[in-house]
Amino acid sequence: MAGEIVYADLKHLGDGSSSAEKYHGPVSCPWWHGLLLKAGGLGQLILLVLVVVLSVQVFQGSPQPAVMNIPQPGVGSHVRNQTEQCTFSSLVQYFCKPQVDSPTAYVGCQLCPQDWQLHGERCYWLSKELGNWTEGTKSCKNQDSQLVVLQGKKEKEHIKTITGKSPPPVWIGLRSHQKEWRWVDDTPFNPKMFGTSLQEMDEGCGTLKAKGFEVHRCDAKHKWVCKKKPFQLYSLTAGGKEKCDASI
Repeated sequence: MAGEIVYADLKHLGDGSSSAEKYHGPVSCPWWHGLLLKAGGLGQLILLVLVVVLSVQVFQGSPQPAVMNIPQPGVGSHVRNQTEQCTFSSLVQYFCKPQVDSPTAYVGCQLCPQDWQLHGERCYWLSKELGNWTEGTKSCKNQDSQLVVLQGKKEKEHIKTITGKSPPPVWIGLRSHQKEWRWVDDTPFNPKMFGTSLQEMDEGCGTLKAKGFEVHRCDAKHKWVCKKKPFQLYSLTAGGKEKCDASI
């Protein structure tokens, strides 16, 4: 009797356990629920990509097209040209002498740099320091000029006025090479032009003194004279057609 009761109880318990397993089993979801989950995930991925792209553009900075104000042809050109003309006209009036027949008319003039002297069609400069002939040549070249090349007796006499009364000899652009005297512009020395001849020597350099030409060793120390063309200053306001208020 007792054994039957136990068997029945065990059987009953076994049946209850089987029912519980069936009751708690997994419940199937609708088919559209998974589709919504996938669509939501894809949307989040697209949104993330857009955020990354926009962030990169913000940090790198999008170049903006440069806005340039292009001046239109003719705008302001007349005023600019008139200002330039007035400036040059003032320079001409300041530096140049008026014509004899018209005190108010300025054609133009020739200008030399500071410390240079204008004589005829050339500018002349006397050095303050002493140096050999080569140093004098380089000094003149650095000033866009050359050691003076004399073109005649008048120019020779003018150099004497630059150097003063009873001056020591000064270097000029004359040098002897293999007993041939030539100027620095490679023209030969013409004794007939100056009425004198120079001593024949293999190597030597020419100087000018009050008495005339002298020959010295090229490494001797003397002052030198440079020569170059002047700057031509012309008036741009011909006939006084433009009224200028500019002054210097």
